[in-house]
Amino acid sequence: MKNITFITTGQPSTNPRLVKEAETLIKLGYRVKVIYCFYQGWAQEFDQEIINRNPSVYIYCGGNPVNEKLNYYKTRLRQKTALHLFNYTKAFGVPENAISRTHAEALSIARSIKTDLYIAHNLGALSAAVLAAKFNGAKVGYDAEDMHSGQFKTKTEKGYLLNRFMEEKYFPQTDYFTAASPLIAQNYKQVYPYLNPVLINNVFPKTDLPTITNTDAARPLKLFWFSQTIGAERGIENIIGAMALIAKPTELHLLGNCSAQDELAIVELAKYNRLAPGQIHFHKPIAPDELFKFAAWFDIGMATETAPNLNRDICLTNKIFTYIQAGLAIIASDTQAQRLFMEQYPATGSLYQKDDISSLANCIMGYIENPESLTQTKQMNYQLGQTELNWENESQIFQRIIESQEVRIKNQDRKKS
Repeated sequence: MKNITFITTGQPSTNPRLVKEAETLIKLGYRVKVIYCFYQGWAQEFDQEIINRNPSVYIYCGGNPVNEKLNYYKTRLRQKTALHLFNYTKAFGVPENAISRTHAEALSIARSIKTDLYIAHNLGALSAAVLAAKFNGAKVGYDAEDMHSGQFKTKTEKGYLLNRFMEEKYFPQTDYFTAASPLIAQNYKQVYPYLNPVLINNVFPKTDLPTITNTDAARPLKLFWFSQTIGAERGIENIIGAMALIAKPTELHLLGNCSAQDELAIVELAKYNRLAPGQIHFHKPIAPDELFKFAAWFDIGMATETAPNLNRDICLTNKIFTYIQAGLAIIASDTQAQRLFMEQYPATGSLYQKDDISSLANCIMGYIENPESLTQTKQMNYQLGQTELNWENESQIFQRIIESQEVRIKNQDRKKS
């Protein structure tokens, strides 16, 4: 097996997990293609940096709202129409086009590539992977970064019904299944007992840059939170409320794409809580490879998930592993996934009761009052990232999965001959 094709409904810089897998296979000598589409405008600049490392690998489809407007809005209209039709029929490719704006384009490209294994990196990409694999007699892998049917508050929502339908239809047709957190793997196994999910933690390569692990007690404690998008229901409001309960100087640094409306709401909330203007800082998105160097300037990484749905409760976001790799202490809300992680690695930081501002404030104060403990935690986390929780270790699991598929293909070829 020498040819492997990835399919995603995102972009390279919004899916670092896919990029890590693709570049791992390239280094191992596989011929790799990645089919992707427009997802976030801010990410296009950073996509190019990734693509330039392997320019022949990435294949773009489906247009964008700036340079290929006609194609982009045509695909949006098709998806909107399919979402409406999903109420009435599950045939004629309606669900597939409802869940993915670029299903038809990705499928057409995927079928044209003679490959041995297709790997779908989200639920919207899975149908294209399965259908292309049938056409070319190939295998299919699926990576669950989220539990997609768990992203909704009720089981009557159209989104839930669509995601559940796609899971039930296409999961049985996968040859391997990986998951980004232990509880995503466990919950998918409970719902679909025929699955055998393999855990691949969302860790990152070892950092070769010096990290800043010393704590200066004379300066404000610097809290760091990042995501692709800064918005509501991610715990930022709780951090601001906790900061208001702390007499000592603190700063909150937010990194991500933030609309003017959301930024104003955060600023107004900070004013309401009587925080000084210099206590809240907004930072524009940066290239994925620059994130660790940037994060290393702060003291505490905030993993403040509020678990508005099952998926957010059981997913282990890349925040945790980014903070470890950058040498930050961690303060995490007690979602199921984060509580399980902190039980396994209790020295990495502190756990607080989600939506309990006093509990969060106590965690922050614990580090303010004991800067030596903060310094020690930062240093230990950096070492943990260098020795255990890194992609160099975790990629070996992924490599073994790919090799097992290669053996299956060879055995099938022998039987045919």
